[in-house]
Amino acid sequence: MSARSRLFRVNLGAELRTLRERAEMSTRTVATRLGTSPAWVSRTETGARYPTPEEVAALCDLYGATGEMHDLLTAKAESNDGTTINLPSHDQFADQLANIMLLETEARRVTTCEIALVPGLLQTAEYARQMISTVNRPQSEIERRVATRIGRQAVLSRPNGPELRFLIDEFVLRRRIGGVRTMRGQLQKIMADSECPNVRVRVIPASAGAHPGLDGTFAIYEFAALETYVYLENRKGGIFVTDGNATQQYVESRDALWEAALGENESVELIDALVEGLIDD
Repeated sequence: MSARSRLFRVNLGAELRTLRERAEMSTRTVATRLGTSPAWVSRTETGARYPTPEEVAALCDLYGATGEMHDLLTAKAESNDGTTINLPSHDQFADQLANIMLLETEARRVTTCEIALVPGLLQTAEYARQMISTVNRPQSEIERRVATRIGRQAVLSRPNGPELRFLIDEFVLRRRIGGVRTMRGQLQKIMADSECPNVRVRVIPASAGAHPGLDGTFAIYEFAALETYVYLENRKGGIFVTDGNATQQYVESRDALWEAALGENESVELIDALVEGLIDD
């Protein structure tokens, strides 16, 4: 197993285990149905062995996973080099989130560049609820997603957690999502989170004009022993890229933006001024 795809191979096994548990099948039952051994099933789920696309398809069929889920997992099994993995968006499973959380757990440093919204790790529950509600979903699904997003924020204070860097365009902070009260709470949370020892927040000022981040939001995951991952998200889903030439371009953009942005103290001063400028209706 190559270093660059190890994380996704482990995650694929975790997804297969989740499907098995939802189907209420034991490893022994699966082994009997497929003519293999319980150890084969366990090793597949822990990432000790990497299944072929045909094996993943057989497991999906057994577990009743069809459509996009079936196609996604078999496509992951085909991504042997791990250089690019496409993740379609779908309300019935949280594959993107599962991979992101896995990377956040393993990374040495995470840098998020946002030009549209407050980064998820810094969002308040109300801000997150406003954004998640822009898509027509049942209220129970909205609340589940909000709770999951807030739960991810434990990484902000986790002992020996990654260094978390956030580059936020000034216009993100000026966009009043949910009204004055919601936005005031959101800006105050960013200032509070910036005090965590492993968190660094820099604002890209409006005066910066055109900058590399305007091409789109991206997140960079850097590791001690693995190659760098870049995550790109869009309306239809997301893409993880680990090809060295491609990721280097994003690293260079990140470095340029980090220098062009306001320093941490100046950024907090700007956010504080924006809070003071919010007047209740």
